Amino acid sequence: MEATESSAAPLLKGRGEDLIDQYVEYAGESTDAPSIYHKALAYWVVSTVLGRHVRLVTSYAPSGLMPNLWVMLIGPSRIVRKSTAMRLAVSIVREVAPQLVRKASFTPEALYELCNELNPGDCLAWVKDEIGGFFKTLEKRYMYGVRELLSSMYMGEGEERILRNLRLRIPDGLYVTAVANAPTPPHNYLSKEDFQSGFMNRWILAYATKREKRLPLLHQSVVADSMRREVIARLKELDRALSAVTPVISPTTPAINKLEEYDREIERQIEIIERTAPASLFKLYLAETPNLLVKMTILRRLARGNYDPSGIITIEEADVTRALEDLNAFIASTRQVIDDVQSSPRSRLVLIDEEALERVYNLIAEGGEEGVTWSDLLRRSKILAKDLKEYVLTLMEQERVVCVRRKTGGRPLLTFFDFRYRNVAYPRGEPIDASTLKVLLK
Repeated sequence: MEATESSAAPLLKGRGEDLIDQYVEYAGESTDAPSIYHKALAYWVVSTVLGRHVRLVTSYAPSGLMPNLWVMLIGPSRIVRKSTAMRLAVSIVREVAPQLVRKASFTPEALYELCNELNPGDCLAWVKDEIGGFFKTLEKRYMYGVRELLSSMYMGEGEERILRNLRLRIPDGLYVTAVANAPTPPHNYLSKEDFQSGFMNRWILAYATKREKRLPLLHQSVVADSMRREVIARLKELDRALSAVTPVISPTTPAINKLEEYDREIERQIEIIERTAPASLFKLYLAETPNLLVKMTILRRLARGNYDPSGIITIEEADVTRALEDLNAFIASTRQVIDDVQSSPRSRLVLIDEEALERVYNLIAEGGEEGVTWSDLLRRSKILAKDLKEYVLTLMEQERVVCVRRKTGGRPLLTFFDFRYRNVAYPRGEPIDASTLKVLLK
């Protein structure tokens, strides 16, 4: 019998054993993206919609451990359907809780504006397509401190920081999830510092290099449409059920023992790595996985539904077992990413002088709707071409300026516009992204 909207304790009915399995089945019917993407995104969907309602209180987290997840899909562009898979998950969340979804921008200015409008306990879901450009900026001077700030937001820890003379006030208890995608190879944008700082060790990295199957280009499926409606209905139902009570997470003794067993096993693995490969970045990631397992276990339980009307949500050993199976797949995926980063270190990026950066930006902004050509920038800025190239690329990575290639008298001209005029700029020529511009300005 189907649970009604008024059910206090909804019973899950459907094709999958729980909402995570059901989402994976739906996504696999809809697109031929790799299954590891669908699995990671299923956890992200449940984390975003249902996880915001619960906390697991422990002695080391008296305000409660939050089951928020940050997920990154990594794979070759236009081959493994990263964006397609991500759009499916984001569209599901938008159907259920549209107020949560925000396009992510991690510049100090964007974070300043965001933090000033947030209140303690607010929930949001960051969405970022092609996040590789953001990571490339992290070694530049104006972005120093952003890793630490984002780590604080992940942990829900309130604090104040100053970046580029901007005072950022992070409210307490934020519940932030994130989903993004990035190309291969990872070492083109990720560095050792991203893991050594602890920032990347908080992400689920779903890595794939090829599709496991192929669906027709114009694939249509009545089954997928039906499954989508079912997933959305169940998410809404469980969201209402959790909103109606004050949930209390209560692990059984066997569940606690299994979590403790995993924690001890990770300690043993780290000791072995420290003896055999002390410089390994992988041990830093492993050290974070016991907490990740707790989060995934909570989400597996929430995905099962059938909540007690009193609000007590009991975690069983089976929930830990299912979460651990998935975590091991994510760990194997992450190890491939870390091996790539550690074996192919990229050169340190040029530190950007903030004063010169702002001068270049102001010259472009002064161009208004007409923009400024590359030759005009060279002449007016009086900056060497190789340095000006770095400043312009940085401004594009910050999403502060855009570039189009126009033809005037048969000769192509690169013209730059303030980001605010992008809707005016794009119809006037061919939009050029940062990676293409880097090639054109060689």
